[in-house]
Amino acid sequence: MYNTFVQVILNNISKSTDQLYTYGVPDALINSAEEGKRARVNFGRGKNIIDALIVSVDSTCDYPMEKIKPVIDIIDEKSIVTKEMLKIIFWIRERYICKYSDAMRLMIPSETQSIYEKHVCLKGNKEITEYNINKTSNQIKVIEYLRNRKSVSIAQLMERLNISKAVINNLIKKDVLEEKQVLEYTNQTEFQLDEPLCLNDEQKNACETILNSDKKAFLLHGVTGSGKTEVYMNIIEEYSKQGKQSIMLVPEISLTTQTIDRFEKRFGNRIAVFHSKLSKKDRYIQWLRVYDKEADIVIGARSALFAPIETLGVIVVDEEHEDSYISSTSPKYDTMEVAIKMAYMTDGKVILGSATPSLNTYHMAMKGQIELIELKNRVKDAQMPEMKIINMSDELDKGNNTIISEELYQSIKNSLKKNEQVILFLNKRGYSGFVSCKKCGYAVRCQRCDVSMTYHIKGNMMKCHYCGRTRKMIYECPKCGSDKIEQFSAGTQHVEKLINQIFPHASIERMDFDSMTDTDSYENIYNDFKSRKIDILIGTQMLAKGFDFPDVTTVGVLSADAILNLPFFNASEKTFQLITQVSGRAGRGDKNGKVYIQTYEPENFIINAAKNNDYELFLHQELKLRKEFAFPPFINIINICLISRNEELVIKTANEKYAGVKEAVKEMIKERSLLLYRPVPHNIYKVNDEYRINLFIKVSNYRLSELKKILRAVYMEEDIENIKVSININTDTI
Repeated sequence: MYNTFVQVILNNISKSTDQLYTYGVPDALINSAEEGKRARVNFGRGKNIIDALIVSVDSTCDYPMEKIKPVIDIIDEKSIVTKEMLKIIFWIRERYICKYSDAMRLMIPSETQSIYEKHVCLKGNKEITEYNINKTSNQIKVIEYLRNRKSVSIAQLMERLNISKAVINNLIKKDVLEEKQVLEYTNQTEFQLDEPLCLNDEQKNACETILNSDKKAFLLHGVTGSGKTEVYMNIIEEYSKQGKQSIMLVPEISLTTQTIDRFEKRFGNRIAVFHSKLSKKDRYIQWLRVYDKEADIVIGARSALFAPIETLGVIVVDEEHEDSYISSTSPKYDTMEVAIKMAYMTDGKVILGSATPSLNTYHMAMKGQIELIELKNRVKDAQMPEMKIINMSDELDKGNNTIISEELYQSIKNSLKKNEQVILFLNKRGYSGFVSCKKCGYAVRCQRCDVSMTYHIKGNMMKCHYCGRTRKMIYECPKCGSDKIEQFSAGTQHVEKLINQIFPHASIERMDFDSMTDTDSYENIYNDFKSRKIDILIGTQMLAKGFDFPDVTTVGVLSADAILNLPFFNASEKTFQLITQVSGRAGRGDKNGKVYIQTYEPENFIINAAKNNDYELFLHQELKLRKEFAFPPFINIINICLISRNEELVIKTANEKYAGVKEAVKEMIKERSLLLYRPVPHNIYKVNDEYRINLFIKVSNYRLSELKKILRAVYMEEDIENIKVSININTDTI
């Protein structure tokens, strides 16, 4: 019946369809059936037409011929997923215990029909008399209007000629007009390109090593301001000369503005940009530009890794330590891991860049799995900033109850006097951390989530930062009736208000999740700070990520201990990284910078290591502790989270699944290659009326593959009614 068969992945969310399906290819479609193209197939007993991705084409099939359905249509003219990326789909499914369809959706553009416009054009270029139509005045108007035009949208044609759609439909039916789907977008802007900067010896050595080495993966460990971006651009340029495309990843949207700014000045319209705030149409346009090789450089956040590149030069993962490189939705992939895998599969290279590399990455370098390259000095002989730890307990003793120490106040004052800029960092948005009664201890909590609400001065309201629920500020305790309701623990809004009071003549702006209300918010603040319209910038960890302004001479880290005591195994690592990265915003030009690290734990090892910019000391101390207590990178931690609106059901299911896993891994437990912990409530048990139960497993590297097969069988082979399952492998961090 069929001479050609295809195996496909269905674009379907059900776990029961998580397998490859075989379809027959009708003779009319044989020449179009290729790996990496999308097809339309009939799935199930009814006429359920869905899209699928072809992963293999074969001339034989073991499946009973009478049960094989035909492919209905081939969607794409050429493959949209390369053979190498098809292998990545299979690898992601196994590595992160997800479905084929989850991995596939990373590679293919989202539904695009809605962004195309319906256009019409003339079929042939005949005289009016040659058309077999009634030749009404409206029909003649349409033909004459289209005679010297390639195509016109139907909507535009109706408006311009004041005609009904029936006229157009009739001409299509009479074979006078041809209907087509058209995606319209403006041509790219022309740029005045800058000449490449001269590299120093460290930068030259880094470029030569990466380009000439046989290794595929590199860790570029450079202090803040050492010129890592210039190294990236030089290497990307070299691969462009070879006709290869490259990917430049930044941890989040907030960094794309300045990265794009630098890359446009160097490469003009050769870049394509991907990030989550693009409209569906704009994202697809960028996708097409890469697919059609109009752009050879891709810039974007995590998802840009899967742009349709045919021949890979290099993948750059800038600020590789950032948690935003770990996906929060299925598949919960680690961008760094996938990038390295892609480099090996596609004969490309990957550069992992950071001033504060993750312990896992540096540990890989120590073991020789990736090559370490160091940039130990800032460019143009710029000096590292002067760092000082401020004991806030001493400030209290002196009668200073504000969040700004006396020394930091004086430094801000001096910077403003010299017409220099200031950055103040506090990793807590809102006005205050929580609202509580001083008499009975009652704290205002979200009714949907198991967390306290944060006070926001704008609108005088309290807000849950997990589900978004809001309520008006209260002034009487619902529990004891006291009026001793107060706001505790300062947030960025509180700091903004205080700084406005202290420095009323300064231009002050805040950068956090709450102030970034639209797509242009970050770009506007970035440009205003760059053009010196802002004197003092206050914000959360957005400020720690790549801000590069030469006039910033004072940086204040207002609460260095904020993360240190959180219940995560990598809390120390994140504290060190944040302090170091924020501090690195100071003194990046020819002016000396000063950094004030405010803390109630001035003797803390982590804070002092950050103050001295001593990454190696921190690294060896932290690795020693990780090994002693069996944490990554020495062991794998798997977290299975069950989520449901039915509290009783999620507890019952969690215990049942735990029993199933325990029975399957009993030999591993016996040989001490695996530790299985009983199900426990999540740190935040309820979010948006959904209850969350965690199951933690520690497992050695050599047993990991076996365990993943067990977990897939227990949790993934069929849908669990009314329960969502989330599986994280070494990815549950702050």
